[in-house]
Amino acid sequence: MSVRRAALLAALLAALAFGIGSAGRAVAAGPSPLPPDQAQALATAVTDTTGSTTSVVSGQTALNASTLPGAMTSVESGVSAQAAVGLAPLFEGNILSASRPVCWANAAWHQWGTWPYQQRITDTAYWCAVFGSHITYRSASTTTSGTLCETNWRQTQLIGGGVGKGFTYFTLRSSAGFSCPTVIPWITIHTSHHVDVKRTDRGGTSFVGSG
Repeated sequence: MSVRRAALLAALLAALAFGIGSAGRAVAAGPSPLPPDQAQALATAVTDTTGSTTSVVSGQTALNASTLPGAMTSVESGVSAQAAVGLAPLFEGNILSASRPVCWANAAWHQWGTWPYQQRITDTAYWCAVFGSHITYRSASTTTSGTLCETNWRQTQLIGGGVGKGFTYFTLRSSAGFSCPTVIPWITIHTSHHVDVKRTDRGGTSFVGSG
């Protein structure tokens, strides 16, 4: 083998070894499960960490939200979905409303536990209303996240208010169950949580419960 070929081969092997070593370090950099007592303490730590962001959105954006995975959608009775989000004239009881609905989007989240055993539930809702009068449309979904804890199940429920004439707000409960591993493969910490969020016909959002 020539000196040139030997040098090229050595360089190639060195690059390959570096790549494998870098990949190994990247994998090793992630958090590992902890002993059961430590994992339990972190997974059940009381943090009460919350966050919420709201924005005004177009009627089409609100309507498109009904196609998101797991979306729970409700439209005012007797009204088309397009009218409920302001894309068409709003006739209620054969009477043309003087106002078209305004629409909002909000993502409200609550987190339990501490890293790397945190469990987060995010309640995302799109809704429309004749401002200061009543809710005409809503579409909501529940998502979850965590570093080590995986999601077993999730659901969205209406627990207060509603959509249509007479309803100035609605309250949703977003719930989920989590499985958090420990260093012992057959010992897993199971938790379940919920967060209750209220939205109004003026675009307001507030946390009203959690557990």
